[in-house]
Amino acid sequence: MRFVLLLVFVFELYAAPKMLHLTFHAGCEKEIEAVGKQFGIEVDTWRIQSLPNKFFDGVSSGNELYNLGEERAQRIWDLHKETFLNYDAIITSDTAPLARIFLQNDWPKPLIIWICNRFDYSDQASLDCDFPDEAYYELFRKAVTLPNVKVIAYTEFEHHYAHKQGVNTGSIIITPSAFEILPLNNSAIPSHIVKNETFFLPPYHNETQFMDMQKFLSDLGIPVYCGRYNGARDLEDFKGIIHFPYAWSNLALFENLSLGIPYFLPSEKFFVELVTNNSNYFFTNPFYIIYRDFAKVSEWYAPLRNDIFIYFDSWEDLLNKIENTDYAAKREQIKNHSIEHNKKMKNRWTKAFKDLGILQ
Repeated sequence: MRFVLLLVFVFELYAAPKMLHLTFHAGCEKEIEAVGKQFGIEVDTWRIQSLPNKFFDGVSSGNELYNLGEERAQRIWDLHKETFLNYDAIITSDTAPLARIFLQNDWPKPLIIWICNRFDYSDQASLDCDFPDEAYYELFRKAVTLPNVKVIAYTEFEHHYAHKQGVNTGSIIITPSAFEILPLNNSAIPSHIVKNETFFLPPYHNETQFMDMQKFLSDLGIPVYCGRYNGARDLEDFKGIIHFPYAWSNLALFENLSLGIPYFLPSEKFFVELVTNNSNYFFTNPFYIIYRDFAKVSEWYAPLRNDIFIYFDSWEDLLNKIENTDYAAKREQIKNHSIEHNKKMKNRWTKAFKDLGILQ
């Protein structure tokens, strides 16, 4: 009997911690699963859009679920409390209001809130409740003081934004890392594209709606492909990426850097001109760029990455940089930077997990 009890004790002592991840974002799902593998943590993910219809709160479906008013958060807790308590820890990502489910119910176990898209994000088009509300802000003010909670920003801007709303979210920053990049199975790039002679242009608003950037750059004599792709490996052999920032950070950036892909970006001055002078240029929270000079707290203009990005001050300067870049040397520099970045982020995750008792 004692031997059996000893075996149970040893099993519990060395069993992998189990963590439930709540998110709306496929990229965050992949990132946190890769983090879990790094540390031997068993991660189950509830990507909210992929759950059965009305499963999450018993009533709602679609984008309404982004809006975590007090009543919706309580319905979710009441429905899934027993399941939640079967886990050793909870982590929320993408939209931080998911953490309300746990904060307003005195969650007793470790809780990590990884803020990726404003701590008080709501979907205005489907807003069906009073959110964000003062009770929610007060929960977040308290969260940063709780010993079982870690509030972590995935880019520096998130802490600045929260502070402007009167909420201190602390100072911990853990940016994405390319701990695992999936192999390429089937390329989505047309077979006639010669990647090592072509620049990739992401097919987003600024490249397609703000301007027909593919035509514009092609007319300048820059060979570009703007379209779908199948993960980072599908971009690896492009000569470089020409990117016009639309958000403070994005997950794809860190995967692409780990593969050494050169990024050509408008310089900070040129970027601010684009945002300021063109109402059709999309950037989330442009007020902070136009009036508060916050570009440097984005990942694109952070001083620690100034030497790995290739900045252009004008279209003519872009042509000049494309013609005069030493691509082999730049790729090596970017890969080395990414290796050091991943080490640094792994150390930060280690500290967070140990502080919460998830790891010994």
